[in-house]
Amino acid sequence: MPFGKLVRFIVLMLMFFVSAHEQMPAQTAVDGAIGGTVRDKTGAVVSNAVIVIHNNGTNAEQTITSDAAGGYRVIHLQSGLYTVNISANGFQVFKAEKVEVTVGSLTTVQSVLALGASTETVDVSGEAPVINTTNNDFSNTIGLRVLEDLPVNNYRWSAYALQAPGVVESGGFGLLSFRGQSTLLNNITIDGADDNQAFFSEERGRTNIGYSTPKSVIQEFQINTSNYSTEYGRAAGGVVNAVTKSGSNQFHGEGYFLDRDSALAAYNNFTTQNVQLTPGGPFTAVHIKPTDIRKQMGFAVGGPILRDKLFFFFALDRFYRDFPIITVPSSPSTFYATPSASLPGSTTCPGGSNPISSVTSSTNYDPNFYADSGACTLKTNLGLATYSAGVTNYIAGQAGLNSLLGQAKRYTDQTLFFPKIDWQINNRNHLSAEVNRLRFISPSGQQTNVTASYGTQSIGNVYARDTWGVARLDTYITSQISNEVRYQYSRDFEFAGAESPTTYETNTLMKTAAGYANPLGFPPNVSITSAFQFGTPTFYNRPAYPDERRWQLSDTVLWIHGNHTLKFGGDYIHTNDLSENLSSVFGAYSYTSVATYLSDFYLSQNPATVSQAAHYTSYQQGFGPLGFEFQTSDYAGFIQDEWKVNPRLSLMLGLRYEYEQTPKAQLPNPLVPQTQSMPSDKNNIAPRVGFAYDVFGTGKTVVRGGYGIFNARLINSTIYNAIAQTGASGGQVQSPNLVPGNPGAPVFPQVISGSLTSAVTPNVIFFDPHFQLPQIHQADLSIEQDLGANTVFTLSWLGSYGRSLPTFVDTNLPNPVNVTYTVVNNDSTGLLRNGSQISVPFYGYPVKSPVAGAPAPPTVVDFNRPDPRYAAKTAIFSGVTSNYEALVAQLKRQLRHGVQLQASYTWSHALDYGENNTTFTSTNSLLDPRNIRAEYGNSMQNVPNRFVLTALIYSPWHVRGWKSFLLNDYQFSPSLSAQNGVPYSPVMNGNPQNLATSSSVTGYITGVTSGYNGAGGSTRIPGFARNAFSLPATVVLDARVSKRLVVRERYDLEFFAEAFNLPNHQNVTTTNTTAYAFGTATSGGSTYSTLTQYTGAAFGSVSNSNNNNIYSPRQVQLGARLHF
Repeated sequence: MPFGKLVRFIVLMLMFFVSAHEQMPAQTAVDGAIGGTVRDKTGAVVSNAVIVIHNNGTNAEQTITSDAAGGYRVIHLQSGLYTVNISANGFQVFKAEKVEVTVGSLTTVQSVLALGASTETVDVSGEAPVINTTNNDFSNTIGLRVLEDLPVNNYRWSAYALQAPGVVESGGFGLLSFRGQSTLLNNITIDGADDNQAFFSEERGRTNIGYSTPKSVIQEFQINTSNYSTEYGRAAGGVVNAVTKSGSNQFHGEGYFLDRDSALAAYNNFTTQNVQLTPGGPFTAVHIKPTDIRKQMGFAVGGPILRDKLFFFFALDRFYRDFPIITVPSSPSTFYATPSASLPGSTTCPGGSNPISSVTSSTNYDPNFYADSGACTLKTNLGLATYSAGVTNYIAGQAGLNSLLGQAKRYTDQTLFFPKIDWQINNRNHLSAEVNRLRFISPSGQQTNVTASYGTQSIGNVYARDTWGVARLDTYITSQISNEVRYQYSRDFEFAGAESPTTYETNTLMKTAAGYANPLGFPPNVSITSAFQFGTPTFYNRPAYPDERRWQLSDTVLWIHGNHTLKFGGDYIHTNDLSENLSSVFGAYSYTSVATYLSDFYLSQNPATVSQAAHYTSYQQGFGPLGFEFQTSDYAGFIQDEWKVNPRLSLMLGLRYEYEQTPKAQLPNPLVPQTQSMPSDKNNIAPRVGFAYDVFGTGKTVVRGGYGIFNARLINSTIYNAIAQTGASGGQVQSPNLVPGNPGAPVFPQVISGSLTSAVTPNVIFFDPHFQLPQIHQADLSIEQDLGANTVFTLSWLGSYGRSLPTFVDTNLPNPVNVTYTVVNNDSTGLLRNGSQISVPFYGYPVKSPVAGAPAPPTVVDFNRPDPRYAAKTAIFSGVTSNYEALVAQLKRQLRHGVQLQASYTWSHALDYGENNTTFTSTNSLLDPRNIRAEYGNSMQNVPNRFVLTALIYSPWHVRGWKSFLLNDYQFSPSLSAQNGVPYSPVMNGNPQNLATSSSVTGYITGVTSGYNGAGGSTRIPGFARNAFSLPATVVLDARVSKRLVVRERYDLEFFAEAFNLPNHQNVTTTNTTAYAFGTATSGGSTYSTLTQYTGAAFGSVSNSNNNNIYSPRQVQLGARLHF
């Protein structure tokens, strides 16, 4: 929308809001409200009644009078319990005690005054209303009772958001996906202040740390998945908004200790270590239970400094985890296979440069045949006389690699403290200030799973230092107008470094028999398919990753005017990011098999054959400065009207505008005009509307719904790549995926020293000129029914439609030619029909002249990149769309007779055109860079069915006397979740080289880069919809049982035991996704290209389970907590 039209639109909306003359309750991101209508016993409204709202903790009071319609609402109330007194001339005083206020919600107190002079006390439960008849959004609130008494496996308070419908975990690290959207499109706030890292678009501290804010600090939090207030923004997924605890006139607090030990845990069937039970014997997998000891301890205390005026709250928390990592091959059966002493039957080693694909088994998947073909590969590549010599070298080389595997010491140690001050300056002003400080170290902590396919010294050490502070001033300008101003400063400093190489790595990767010495001081990375990585990880070193400093200023005004509550304000965030990380700076070799790696290993150990060590699939190396520093600025303005049309209908009309100011190009390349500017998306207008309708006016049946547009940020790490890789002098340069024979391609284990040679062209990354920020259209419709007994049933439809979602494509590919692959299956389990042919557009260059007498390639075929000065020219473009729809059935029972329960079932389907969930950029994300429609399929976050059941059950009996100490105050809390497994696609292994083209173009070509079509994009097999397969269903049952010992009513000591994955269900986390490998075959004297069924682990076979931060074998945690 043009800027002029935007201004006129905003002015018109403002005129509409301000010209209205009626009222509805409102609250902000950090507090709640109390409201209602005062009536007498005849049902007539009582105007000018005096309402006094008293905070039971701090004695702060607010006074207001009811309007002509008897209505009232008091805003800016901290979460907690209140007493409401209502008085009017000629009526008895109405008094409601223990009225609970929760964040982001209105607590309704409907009062009926009786004639007379006595005081009537109404016993009001400490819970919020069963049904809120005015809120239009789709949200859930997690209160203190749930935070304290419901078990959660990964210690993070935000993990409780998984109880909400439409929310799933993605990736095993605790990242949340709302409504099928990317985990990078969310916003987490604490006390209204941004708690995100702009660089990676995750919670500050990211997922390596245990948690960045202790659970003992959180009072409650709200999960907003749709139609949330225009005060919330910078999120196209969901908003999680937490409120911290405060001190009061009474000293209160807790001390706690939690102990989780693997001695009480179950075994994981896939956690094994391969050992030789006899010297020189075969490797045998032995089940092990790795050490995993976790201890969390801390305390939190709050109270008065000056009674009724100044209060404090302080929390200290420490988390320590000792969890050595087990490094294993990605396919143990394949890696540890031993070659046959002699080839079976009449089989012989075939010739050619890659015989590994030619020796197969009639039963397929027998890993020994993989090893047999490996021995043949060594025989051919090393020029050995016999197959037996290949076997000897294979076994010796296998043992050398195995020396890099095993157990590595790993631990995590973090400390947090959180001080907070609340100052009730006077009845009109309240000031609060808080600081959160985290210090975290984790040697070998880069990989957090139980097992990982890395060498024992190739994991990486990680560190985090996270500090933030927030100050907030709430001011009542009048009884109808209030203002809230917030300021935040934060620094999130994360860094990491490589470990010292092993002797094997030093001798193999740092030098050769011909006298070569590595000039960089760190070994290159080596990655072997079906095995593991070793050397220096491609993502190291990281002196700052990032060092991010942010400050935020926001202001919100609330104006109650008649039946309207107008909320408007603005927000500004300034971010300074320093990131120092150059990918593959020490070089990176990729191999398709153990045999091809061992070929280069042995060749590099012989001075006469060093120059022949070039059997790798690809090599890549980064050059240039280690990092860059840049700034972004986020501006936002919003206005919202909450209109109580009549006692039964409430409307919300809102508008939000956002603008992210990106930095200027630091290294513009005049040869690539797109690198000279950054996106400037100024049309991010987000209207939002919603309604809530009390169908019968009884508060028992409510229909609510709404629609809104939501915009997300451009992630700073994506900006970083566009700054660092412009192809200009002084920038970061990633060599293309070099294959043996390419200009500048090294021989193993050498790296390219100095600057990138002129023979190797750099990659370029830039933003498409029409790039737009991600935008989501959300809608929902719900009906809620009060079933009585504090129980509500809700049926909802949810819709979410993504537009302008980012992805990446290489725009510098040559014109494709057709290449045909013939499918070769080894048995009936192949996914593709045996003998079928697949023709694909292939992006490559000629490597061999046409056969004698054949016509030359037509001149219309361009085998070179359009811009030969560069390799890949990656455009960051926003052309992806997504669609998500869901039906949700939800049952909630507030605490009654000792039982609180919540259950939900969600059916959903998430589809998209290849939404990219990665930070930074990839060279090319598409299967075919010229056909984005081929990407259409299930989203990576598609979970069609999900069921969640949680309950808090407290012993209902109350035994008196001395027996009460033993028999009272038990509690049991189960938490069950079950869902479909996450989706995946079948992929191919290796890179096609020297392919025969179709008859229209005679000759042989090799891909410009990797992949089935040479474009370096997705490796999934054509002919299948993306993400057409899914992992088995996951089921997790956690449980908690506790006993409280109450001492003098003021103190209670609680002992508890928690079990995670109580039945030890094997939740599959990894399967083998490789279905085919590239190869060649000969028929009638002609050689043709094949997709040969993969001879390693069978496609879809389970390779690991319960191996991440969300899914684990059964674990037991014991703890104690003192409340006072």
